[in-house]
Amino acid sequence: MAAGDLVGGATTGTGTGAGAATGKAGSAHDRAFYTGTAVATAVVPTLILWGAPFDEPRHVLGAVVGWALALLVIVPSYVLLSRALGDDDNQRFFRLFAGGTIGRMVVVLVAVVLFATLVEEAPVKTFLLSFFLGYLLLTGLEVMMALGKAPNRRHA
Repeated sequence: MAAGDLVGGATTGTGTGAGAATGKAGSAHDRAFYTGTAVATAVVPTLILWGAPFDEPRHVLGAVVGWALALLVIVPSYVLLSRALGDDDNQRFFRLFAGGTIGRMVVVLVAVVLFATLVEEAPVKTFLLSFFLGYLLLTGLEVMMALGKAPNRRHA
């Protein structure tokens, strides 16, 4: 590592390794991901609550818990995948994305079953709508921002 590679704990992109390939910590792509996530969090659950597409008691609980689960699944995934982009192993991103997808599915299945069985009068339809809207929107944002951070090199 060359002198000046670390500035205030963040990489400057002038050295080698993960920090150099992905650029400065808190890059424009990271800020765009977190801003998009915050905007979606403010808008989507509000629209679900305002529209109340299903006649379920406790629909507020379903919308909030569903969206929270989507955040819990996607945000850590973005952090891990964006870190993997800077590694010298060209396939690490794709392995992590595939493994993360399987891990997400397990977490989601367990969460849905637990929510439906442990919550009295569970608003399952609203929960699933909120979760899957969040999952799809945030996964799309995650992939666009993570791939935007990818260095321009060939993946074997």
